[in-house]
Amino acid sequence: MIEHNFQFLESRWEVLARVGGAAELNVFHNPNLTISELRKLAETITKYVLANEEIKEEHGTNQDERLRVLLYDQIIPKELFDLFHTIRRKGNKATHDLTYGKTEEALVLLHMAYRIAVWFMEVYGDWTVQIPEYKQPAPHQETREEDVHEVTRAYEEKLAQLENELEKIREEQGHLTDKDKQQRREQSNRAASRFVLTEAETRMIIDQQLQEAGWEADTKTLRFAKGVRPEKGRSMAIAEWPLKKGFADYALFIGLELVAIVEAKRASKDISSDIDQAKQYARLVVKHGDERISEPYGDYFVPFLFAANGRPYMKQFEQKSGIWFLDARKPTNHARALQAWYTPNGLKQLLEEDTDRSEAQLRDEKLDYLKLRPYQVEAIQSVEQALEREQREILIAMATGTGKTRMAIGLIYRLIKAKRFNRILFMVDRSALGEQAEAAFKGSQLESFHTFTEIYELKGLTDKKPNPETKVHIATVQGMLKRIFYSETDGGKPMVDQYDCIIVDEAHRGYTLDREMSDMEVEIRDHKDYVSKYRQVLDYFDAVRIGLTATPALHTTEIFGKPAFTYSYREAVVEGHLVDHEPPYQFETSLKKAGIHWTKGEMVDVYHKETGTLSQEELGKATLPFSTRSAFMNH
Repeated sequence: MIEHNFQFLESRWEVLARVGGAAELNVFHNPNLTISELRKLAETITKYVLANEEIKEEHGTNQDERLRVLLYDQIIPKELFDLFHTIRRKGNKATHDLTYGKTEEALVLLHMAYRIAVWFMEVYGDWTVQIPEYKQPAPHQETREEDVHEVTRAYEEKLAQLENELEKIREEQGHLTDKDKQQRREQSNRAASRFVLTEAETRMIIDQQLQEAGWEADTKTLRFAKGVRPEKGRSMAIAEWPLKKGFADYALFIGLELVAIVEAKRASKDISSDIDQAKQYARLVVKHGDERISEPYGDYFVPFLFAANGRPYMKQFEQKSGIWFLDARKPTNHARALQAWYTPNGLKQLLEEDTDRSEAQLRDEKLDYLKLRPYQVEAIQSVEQALEREQREILIAMATGTGKTRMAIGLIYRLIKAKRFNRILFMVDRSALGEQAEAAFKGSQLESFHTFTEIYELKGLTDKKPNPETKVHIATVQGMLKRIFYSETDGGKPMVDQYDCIIVDEAHRGYTLDREMSDMEVEIRDHKDYVSKYRQVLDYFDAVRIGLTATPALHTTEIFGKPAFTYSYREAVVEGHLVDHEPPYQFETSLKKAGIHWTKGEMVDVYHKETGTLSQEELGKATLPFSTRSAFMNH
C-alpha cells in the first residue's frame, strides 16, 4: 500500500481516503489532476456534512451553493469556508483547463485539503483519533502508473454508490438532539480555530480574496522581480514591491497610482504589529518608473494601509484575525478590522472624499428648508456633531409618532448633498417598514419643493444591487443577509465598500417574530440567532452605523452606544406633539370570568415556536393546576 496523508480517513470514509491518496500521488507528475482531485475530495466531504446535518440536496446543486448554505446556517466556520472556497475556485480552473496548475500550487492546496480532512474527522468522525502530522510529499518518491490507476478505479466505484450512503446517514441523524448538534457546532469552531496556516497558504487565500474584490493578484506571477509594473486601465496587486529598504508584500495600484501598501503574514502573527510595519513601509516608498506616488500625508507616501493574515475577523481573536485597514491621510484616524478587501472603485471613492470640507458645509448650512420641528433639527445636528467627533456608531432615540423617518430623510439628504457619504443603506427588519420608508422618500419635499427621489436615485426592496449613481438603498436585514452569505452567483455578493453609512430604522425591533414577516424573513426565528445575524450584516460593511429607535434595548446600545439624542414620549406630550393615552377600559367576557380548565392526563395541543408546528401532549403534574381565568385576571 502506498502511504499518504489521508490514510487516517480509511477507517470511516474509504472513498475520501482514496480520493485524497490519488490527489497526493499525482502532485509531482500531474499537478493539474491533483488540483481536480482535491476539488472532488472537498465536494465529497461537503456532501457528507450536508447529510449529517439532514440537509438534502436539490438536483443540480453545485459546490458554491453547498458551501453558502453551510456558512449561512453557521454549520462551518468562515476559516473552513475560505479553504473550501479556494480549492473550489482552483479546482474549477484545473477541470476546465488541462494545462492549468503547477506542482508548487498543488502542494499548497494539498495541505489545505488535509486540514479540511482533519476537521471533518474531529467533528463528524472520532475526535479522539490520533491523526499523524502532515508530511510534505517528497519529489523523489516513486509512483507506478498502475498504482495510480488502481487507486482511481477503486474510488470511482465507491463514488457511484455515494448517494445511497448519504441517504442512510440522513436517516441515522434522527436520534440527535438539538444539544448534540450545538455541541458539534462548538467542536467545529474549536477545530477550525486551531488552524495555523503556512505563509504559502496565507498568500494563496489573500490572492483569492483580492481577486474577488476586483484586483489582479497572484503572488507567484504578478511580482516586481518578474518585470510586472503598474499599467493604465488595470487595478493590480504587485507582490514584493521594493522600497528604499526592504519590500512591501503587496503594492496596490489603480492605473499608475499607488493607493495602498499591504503587509501579509501567516495566521499565527498579530496583525496590530503588522499595521505598524505597513506604516514603516509607507515612509520608505521610492519611485521606480512611471507610477504616481502621492504627496506625503505627514510621513506617509501612501494614503491607505492594510495588514492581513488570511484569517476571517473574529472578535475573540481580534489581534490575530481579519483585514486591518488604516486611512493614513489623517493622523487622528485609527486602524479598524474589515470583513473583506476594498475594491479599486471603493478606494478611488475614498480618495475623492474630503470629510473636513463636508463637515464644514454641514455646519454652515441652515436647516430651515427642511421645514422640520425643533427637536428633529436638534436630532440631525446631534448626528452631524457625532460625525465630527469621528464616531462610527450613533443612536437617536425618539418616541413613536414623533417623525423619525421624516427626520431621517432630512438627515440623509444633507449628508449626501454635502458628500459626507457616497451611498447609504436604509435597513429595516420587515418588508412593510421598507415599503413605508420608500413611500416617505418619494413623498417628502425637500429643497425647491422637490422630493428626495427627484434629486437623487433611490433603490427599493426589490432591487438587489445599487447602481453607481444610487445614493440610498432600502433593504431588509434578512434580504441583505442572504445577499452577503448566500448570493446566487460569485459576482452577486456585495462588497464591503458598497455602502459607507447604514441607517437602521426601528433599531430596537426585529428581536421577536412578527406575523407581518414574509416567508423568507420567518427563516430567522430565534432571538439569539436574529441578533447574531443582524450583527453580521452591520459588521460586514465598512460603514458608519446610525440607529433610530423609540425604546433603546440592551442589544441596541451594545451595537450603537448610548443615544446621542433623546426625545421622550413625555417631552412630546408636554410640547403638544403627541396626545397622552387614557386609562385602559376593562371588558368583561364569559371566557375571562370562567376561564378554561384542564385536568391531569388530558391531551392538549402544544405550539412549538422554534418549528412553527403543533403536537399533542399529555398534561402532567408539572403543569397543574392551571386555568386561563387566572391568566386573564393577572393581566
